[in-house]
Amino acid sequence: MAERSDVNGKEQEKAAKSYKDTVNLPKTKFDMRANAVKREPQLQKFWAENQIYERLGENNPGEVFILHDGPPYANGALHIGHALNKILKDIINRYQLLQGRKVRYVPGWDCHGLPIELKVLQQMKQSEREALTPLILRQKAKEFALETVDKQRESFKRYGVWGDWDHPYLTLKPEYEAAQIGVFAQMVLKGYIYRGLKPVHWSPSSKTALAEAELEYPEGHVSRSLFAAFPITSLAESVKSELTPFLPDLGIAIWTTTPWTIPGNLAVSLNPELTYAVVETDKNTEHPIPFKYLLVAAELVERLSATFGQTLTVKATIKGKDLEHSTYKHPLFDRESPVVIGGDYVTTESGTGLVHTAPGHGQEDFIVGQRYGLPVLCPVDADGNFTQEAGEFAGLNVLKDA
Repeated sequence: MAERSDVNGKEQEKAAKSYKDTVNLPKTKFDMRANAVKREPQLQKFWAENQIYERLGENNPGEVFILHDGPPYANGALHIGHALNKILKDIINRYQLLQGRKVRYVPGWDCHGLPIELKVLQQMKQSEREALTPLILRQKAKEFALETVDKQRESFKRYGVWGDWDHPYLTLKPEYEAAQIGVFAQMVLKGYIYRGLKPVHWSPSSKTALAEAELEYPEGHVSRSLFAAFPITSLAESVKSELTPFLPDLGIAIWTTTPWTIPGNLAVSLNPELTYAVVETDKNTEHPIPFKYLLVAAELVERLSATFGQTLTVKATIKGKDLEHSTYKHPLFDRESPVVIGGDYVTTESGTGLVHTAPGHGQEDFIVGQRYGLPVLCPVDADGNFTQEAGEFAGLNVLKDA
């Protein structure tokens, strides 16, 4: 058996050799392996020494092509998102070069903002932070940003990305800032700039505004929610005859996942297309509602009955649009506010179909407030504490005690 196996092995080896000789392979000097770790730096060195990108960009006969670079933050090592961004741009630029156009690609970096400051603060001891002044923090942030720019630039070059890497634009350069001021001045002169208020996401710990993407909730966070009813004080003309019999014991019911914004309430928003119901509450329960009648979305009566643990009996129904300009009294302060028409965010998916509106605490509320000429009330300071405008709650922190 051993002798036979050996014979078969030799025959297979001979067959393999003869088959290989029948394959018509090109004769090249290419290595069998790509060996990118070694070869890529050699290629990139060749490109740099022979100024391939610069020569093509200058000598191509076509029109100029400029790809404007949205800058990355100079706040750390590169990740896959940076790679995708820069490589896609490089593909566009190389295609335009092959089409004979003069390509101008000036990469840049955003050297300002919270992401850089946070990185600097994370590297400092608590004692160093306590002695920190705004000017010292800015200087440290500048040094960190410039170091990061150098590291990221070398990594981008290793990606094989072509561009004017020796002359990037940096947002901290005086000439860049001067150009920004120049553009801003022209906008002012043309009347495009005005001063006003707008809601922003604010970080009490960092004392800075936050972008939507920078908002983070602790793991396992559950927002506290609150049902509340505000006493109706006057009715719109279109519903007076139907709803006057329910006064003065009629409350307009709202639900909110941010109870601390109640001191800033200046309106209740409804959906004009929804039907609303006046329901009678059950006083003979363990937890009676302090109003005999409540105004809620008709579609939610059954669900709210289960939530409140009592039977809510429908006494009348009205269209949402007819309730506009009715008024109610704030539950904490001596002020009247209007019932207004909100946006498409007023739904029957949750809550009562009526939305507590605080123009000083949210984008949608702010827009509704602008439409109705409501003031922008924000009784919270930069530390996240209630101001004197919050009355008895002044001094409480809205993320903790309130």
